[in-house]
Formats: sequence, C-alpha cells, structure tokens
Amino acid sequence: MENTLTIGDRFEGVLLETFIGLKSSRPRVRPLEYFDKEIRVEFPRKPREENPIGTRFRGDVKVSQKTKNDKPFGKPYLVVTNKSIEIVKDFTPNKLLKAVRLNTVGDRAYKYIEQEFKKEPNLIPFAEFRKKAYNNSRELPEKIVSKSSTLIQRSDIIKTYAISRSRGKCEGCSKDAPFLKINGQPYLEVHHIIELSNNGSDSPTNVIALCPNCHARVTHSKDRLDYNSQLKTKIESLESSMDE
Repeated sequence: MENTLTIGDRFEGVLLETFIGLKSSRPRVRPLEYFDKEIRVEFPRKPREENPIGTRFRGDVKVSQKTKNDKPFGKPYLVVTNKSIEIVKDFTPNKLLKAVRLNTVGDRAYKYIEQEFKKEPNLIPFAEFRKKAYNNSRELPEKIVSKSSTLIQRSDIIKTYAISRSRGKCEGCSKDAPFLKINGQPYLEVHHIIELSNNGSDSPTNVIALCPNCHARVTHSKDRLDYNSQLKTKIESLESSMDE
C-alpha cells in the first residue's frame, strides 16, 4: 500500500504490534493491517519498552514524509498519535519477551529476556477461558470510520476461543485440521457466521473454526447460505450444551 499513500492522510484505530528490529536491537512497531509491514512507524518509546515484544496496540496514524530543501526526502512513514494509543488487552503474545535497555552500551542497545507465558489459552481451564470469551463478546462491535475505510473492532480472544473449542477438528466437517502451523497449533480458519459488516456479533455463538475447504464452501459455494445456516444451528446447539 506504501506506493499509494498520500502525505497527510490519517487512519483511525490501526492495529499495531511491537517487534525486534533487524538492523537495530531496539523494539520497533509495525502495522498489522492496511499497510506494508516494512513501513517505518514512529511510536512513543515508553509503551514500546514497558510492554513485551508482540504486544498489540490500536492507534490513530498519520502518513508523513521528511523534507530536504523543501522537497520530499526518503520514504513515507507513519506517525502514531500518542494520546490515541490503547493496548489490545485481550491478546497475549505466545512468549514473554521483555526488552531491557543496556545503558552501558548506549540508549539504543537492548537485550531481551524470554520466558513462557503461564496463561496461554491451552494452559488454563477451558471453562475459565470460555467465561473470559463471553465477557469480551460484543453484540454490535464498534465501527471506526476513517477517510478511506471503515474498521470494525473485533476481539482476538473470540477468535482464539473458537480455535480452542474446536480441539483441532473442523467444526464444519468434523475432520482433523489439514496441517499444523509452525507453532504446532492446528490450522483452522475462524468464520463469523453472520458477518460483522452485516451487524453480526463478535461472540462465541457467532464464530466457528473451519478447515479451508469448509470455509471456502460457506463463502463461495452454490449452497453457501444453507450451509451457513446449518453451521449457525450447530454452534448454537454446541454452546447451549456446554451451559448444561
């Protein structure tokens, strides 16, 4: 998207993530949507350093570019408005990777201390995780409108819950996930049965974990509407049975 950026454009509520820079040891920030991940992001130092690598934020960004002799210089980059920054509280990185600044070397040199999180969804009781998912449900997720697009906020924990509930099997055809991801987790795709753009809820009863084949069927097939209705009934029944 970088080639089509217009200097001065603003985007609201963009999803961002901290990561370790390749050319520098300091924590950096990259966008996870709408922009090329390689684009440079100007982000306040304090939240970058005080939170683990992989922490996600939402913030308003402005497209900027440096000038030299009153002419554009270098590539466009994003500037995040400090007061707009909010941590995505219902998302937890797989590992706790903490940046520690090495003052003896320079204020831009860091080391990283790593330890596993103890509260990953598969390490806490499913009932506790399910309760957390319902607490984070939204019947009408908030819409964030910018000049060029409309973002619908969705909870990462609802997506993770659907994957956890599936126990590695497609909730459509009941077959095992087709393969394992690099992190060892089953590959399944989360589908909102009633799309958020059609006023669907971001909740456990409106999401289903599907294999790519079933996801393609519910999206592109001739019987997609009937199949989607079947999935809706199946998940509502499943969730209802877990309440008994």
